[in-house]
Amino acid sequence: MKRNLSVLLSLLVLASFVLAACGGAAPTEAPAAPATEAPVATEAPAACGPAGTEPIAFPSGGKSVTGAWSQEPDSIVSYYTQMSYAVWITQLTLAGLGEWDDAGNLVSELAADVPSSANGGVSADGLTITWKLQDCLFWSDGEPLTSADVKFTWESIMDPGNAVLSRTGYDKIASIDTPDDTTVVLNFSELYPPWQTLFTQGPNNQGAILPKHVLDGQTGLEGNAFIHQPTVSSGPWVITDWVAGDHMQLLPNPNFFKGRAKLDQVFIKFVPDPETALAALQTGDVDWYPDFSESDIATVNALEPAVHLKVVPGADFEHYFFNLGTTAGVDGAGISDLNGFCPFKDIRVRKAITLGINRQAFVDSLLEGKTTVPASQFPNSGWTNTSLVPDAYDADAAAALLEEAGYTLGADGIRSGTCDGVDTKLSFNFETTTKQLRVDIALAVQSDLAKIGVEFKPIHTPAGTFFASYSDGGVLGMGKYDMAGYTTGFYPDPFVGADSYTCKTIPNAANPSGTNSYHICDPALDALWAALNATADPAVRKVAADELQKYIYDQYYVVMMYARANVYGYVDRFVPAPFGFFSNLNWNSEEWDVK
Repeated sequence: MKRNLSVLLSLLVLASFVLAACGGAAPTEAPAAPATEAPVATEAPAACGPAGTEPIAFPSGGKSVTGAWSQEPDSIVSYYTQMSYAVWITQLTLAGLGEWDDAGNLVSELAADVPSSANGGVSADGLTITWKLQDCLFWSDGEPLTSADVKFTWESIMDPGNAVLSRTGYDKIASIDTPDDTTVVLNFSELYPPWQTLFTQGPNNQGAILPKHVLDGQTGLEGNAFIHQPTVSSGPWVITDWVAGDHMQLLPNPNFFKGRAKLDQVFIKFVPDPETALAALQTGDVDWYPDFSESDIATVNALEPAVHLKVVPGADFEHYFFNLGTTAGVDGAGISDLNGFCPFKDIRVRKAITLGINRQAFVDSLLEGKTTVPASQFPNSGWTNTSLVPDAYDADAAAALLEEAGYTLGADGIRSGTCDGVDTKLSFNFETTTKQLRVDIALAVQSDLAKIGVEFKPIHTPAGTFFASYSDGGVLGMGKYDMAGYTTGFYPDPFVGADSYTCKTIPNAANPSGTNSYHICDPALDALWAALNATADPAVRKVAADELQKYIYDQYYVVMMYARANVYGYVDRFVPAPFGFFSNLNWNSEEWDVK
C-alpha cells in the first residue's frame, strides 16, 4: 500500500506520549489539534514505574513501514520453532539477557552487562555464571520483569510436559538462584563453554525470556495460544493484529527498556514468494524484503536508487575441502571406511589448489562483489582471527608447488606423479549439490585449475542425496568423494565446530552418526579444539580460537570460497539501523525510521 508522505508527516504533529523515568526520550509537546484516536494516558508515571499497559496507538498509523514476508511464522516463542521468519518476530517482540550486535559481538539487552571473569560474572571454575538485570524493567502490560522470569524460562524449557525443540545447554544447568529481583545465578553441573548462547537472543540463537505472570502453572506450552501469538512483550513491539495469510501489525511497547521506538507502526504483509515481494518493492507497496538469495543480487542491485540492495556477509561460509580419510586412522583413532585421494595428504598440493582458484574473481562476477573471501572458519564475528589474510590467486606459485611435490605436466595437460609408490594423475571428482550458483562456480574453478594442470571434475547431486546420512549411503558420511563443497558455519559460538573436525567424530561403520565430513584426524587439531572448549572465560577462549583458526589456515585443510550473505532489498524512504549477520535486520528495530 502506497503512503502519502505529506499526510504522514502532518500526522506526526498530532502524536504525544510520556515515557517512564526508567529510560527513553523526553516527552513530546501536547498536540496542536485533537487526535482522532487518543494515545495512551499522559499522566507521568512514578519513578521506575511502567509507562502504560497498552501498545501505543497513533492516528492513521503515524510513521509506518511495511515489510513483505514470503513465510508466515508458525509460532513466535523461539523455543518452539526453528523457522527464521518466526525468530525474526521474536527479535521484534521478546528480549533476552543479551543479543548480538551488528559487529557480531554479544552485548547486553535486559542485562546490565555481559558476565565475564573481569566483572565477577564468571567463576574461576566456569561453573557459575551471574547475570545482573537492569533496574526498572517491565513487560508491556506493566508487570515487573525480574529474575523470577529468567528462572521460570529455564523451568519451562526443562519441563518434560513442554515439547521444546531442544534443551541443549539448558540441561547443563543444575539450578538457578535468584537472591534478588535483578540477580540471576546459573549453577552448571559441568563446564559448558557456550553459556553465552543461553537466555540470549539472535537469529541463530533462541533465548528470549518468558513472562512468568502469564504462563506460570501451565504445561503443554507448544499448544498454548501465547506461544503462537504473545500477548505481552519485552521488546520494542507488541503484536496487535494478525490475520492469517494476510498481515501482521505491531505497535510500540510503552515499557520497552530502551524507550519508545522511532516508528509508530510496523506492518508485515505475507506474500507467496520473493518474486511477489520484488514486484511490491518496485511499486512501493512494501518497504523491505529480508530474504532474497545471492542469485538475486544483480536483479535487486539494478533497481538502485529507488530500491536499495543490502548484502551482509555472514558467519556461514561456502567452502571446498579435501577428503583426508584413511582406513588406517591415526594411532588407531579416526578410521574412515575409505581412503581419500592420495595427493591431498601433501600440504603442497592442498596449498596449490587453494592458490590456483581465483576466488575473488567469482565473488566479483557471480556475487557482484557484495561478499568476501574469508580466511577464517569463524568469519564476520567476534571470534574472527583478524590477523589472517586470504591467499590471493597466484597460478604461477601454484604450479611451482605442484612441481616441487613431484607432479609434472603430461601431454594431455594434466599433471602426474607418484603418491605412496603409485603413479597418480592430479585428476579427481568434486561433489556438491545442484544449486545453480554452485554449478556456475564449479565451472569457473574447473577452468582455473586446468591452467595449472589439475583436472577438476564436478558432480552435482540433489541435496537430499548429497547430505544423506551414513546409514543411507550419504556421499559425505561414507567418504565417497575426492573433494566436496557446501555451506557450513560455527556460530554464534564456535563450540559446535569440534564435532566437525575431531578424530572421534569421523563417521564409519562403528560410528555411523559421526559428523566429521572432512574425515580429518589430526591430534594437534584435536588438542586445539579441546583448549578452546576447556574454559568458560570468553577472553581466554578468544585466544584459543585464534590459534585454532591459524592452524587450520596454515594446514590448508579447507578452501574458504566466500562468506554466505543475507540479501535485503528496501525502498529509499525506509531507514534501517546498522545490522549484521549475527544480529540480522531486527536486533535494533527501535531505531528504524523513514525519510
